[in-house]
Amino acid sequence: MSRLIHMGQRLKQILKQRKIKIVDFADMAGFTNQIAHYHLRKSDMKRSTLEKFCEIISISPDDFYEWNSVSIVNGEKPPGSAVLHHGHRLMELISERGLNKTRLAKRLGMSRRTMYNLFDKELFGSEELDKVSRALEISSTGFLHPGSMEDTRIADSDEMLALREKYYKLLEEHNLLLKTHSSLKEALEQAKKENLQLRKLARSKKG
Repeated sequence: MSRLIHMGQRLKQILKQRKIKIVDFADMAGFTNQIAHYHLRKSDMKRSTLEKFCEIISISPDDFYEWNSVSIVNGEKPPGSAVLHHGHRLMELISERGLNKTRLAKRLGMSRRTMYNLFDKELFGSEELDKVSRALEISSTGFLHPGSMEDTRIADSDEMLALREKYYKLLEEHNLLLKTHSSLKEALEQAKKENLQLRKLARSKKG
């Protein structure tokens, strides 16, 4: 239900006031700039779409509907209007959970330097947000809304995260042992071949 407002124009207004470029919003939502403009032209949108967009820009659907009355009539910003700095949020979660940054970078599928670059980013793209959420074992909602039920539920499982850290470490050690075993096996096979050749050579000399 649109509550007699132009949904696309309202979204465009909020993006402008929060200094979020349309191209950045499109990246965060995981679609093209053209699709973003399509949504901004629409007078209405599905509830699920609205909730997704509100989650991306860190506001509630109620904030969306009441944006004009709160920000213009009262001259105040709506609740939760401060944009969450995604890079700072990532650092906060790493610190809270005492995560190993090297192993976290591996889970993210990037180098430590690339991961450190994320710390300076105010807003993650949809792919970055998905990667970070998966690596941290947290929902995107829990990441974007500190203190939410999703965040609390995941935070309560720090013991499980610690166990996973141990698992990843053991897995790395196991893989290293497999490589070492493979190398030793190859060396043994080579030694057998050389020994066989030496025996043949010795027999030929005796003959």
